[in-house]
Amino acid sequence: MQIDQMPTAFNSGLNGIKKAEQGVEEAAVQINRLNTEQDQVQSVKVDNKEKLAMADSQPQPSLTEEVVKLAVNEHLAKANTKSIRTADDMIGTLIDTKV
Repeated sequence: MQIDQMPTAFNSGLNGIKKAEQGVEEAAVQINRLNTEQDQVQSVKVDNKEKLAMADSQPQPSLTEEVVKLAVNEHLAKANTKSIRTADDMIGTLIDTKV
């Protein structure tokens, strides 16, 4: 890898970490939404069918799916961190070689 390609490796790694961060945030929001909706449904009386129908009409995320998304984004962040470390190590090696 040439020195002029190092900024690209750093940028790719940083972009990947940002994307992972956004994915974690989205999954956390969905998990929170799921928990909030479950609390609302439990507090509504069974004879009040309008509120139950309204709660059921919205697509609900699956807790399992959202936890999987969290894990995937964690691995994405770790992989991008490794690519940044590798690019950093390569720059260090190239500088040592030039000196």
